[in-house]
Amino acid sequence: MDLFDRQVIPLTLSNDRASEIIFWPKWLDPTAADKLLNTAISKTPWRQDFMRIMGKKIPVPRLQNWFGEPNTSYTYSGIRLQAIAFPAWLDELRIDVENETGRRFNRALVNYYRSGQDSVDWHADNEPELGFEPVIASVSVGCERIFQLRHNVSKQKVKINLPHGSLLLMGAGIQENWQHSIAKVKGIDDPRVNFTFRCM
Repeated sequence: MDLFDRQVIPLTLSNDRASEIIFWPKWLDPTAADKLLNTAISKTPWRQDFMRIMGKKIPVPRLQNWFGEPNTSYTYSGIRLQAIAFPAWLDELRIDVENETGRRFNRALVNYYRSGQDSVDWHADNEPELGFEPVIASVSVGCERIFQLRHNVSKQKVKINLPHGSLLLMGAGIQENWQHSIAKVKGIDDPRVNFTFRCM
């Protein structure tokens, strides 16, 4: 990994505090990224979950699963994800992310965006079980999508293209002060898998 490929993106928090995103756009070489994408799609036991919006049962616009200690769970938007143990290939990725970022992670939410019609709406990963000011690492493989951030108060927006094989680290305080999303995009048929590593 060339150090010049490591980018630091400063973000304003609140009360004159600041945080940052550290971004490695070429963290994995294309061969390793291709292998990870194929492994994730074929070996992850994908779930199709549902949300209730205005009394209607709506499918989550992506597939997902949650990895960690098997007797634990994670709940967001009324969806309870029972953890399954890290398979060897995902645990290797977790360790590589820890070594790169210098942070410890013991949980992972994995999302499968099957096409440009899959998305995730504005949200923050700030559930109480994630602890105070969680730091989250995100690995993206597959079709390049735009990661958007929006400040809770100023409504300032930041957009980051997430290439095949990229790694992004959201620093302390970002989840409490910013939301993020991946919007739907017309005309995209290629898949993307995203791994978000957390510590609980």
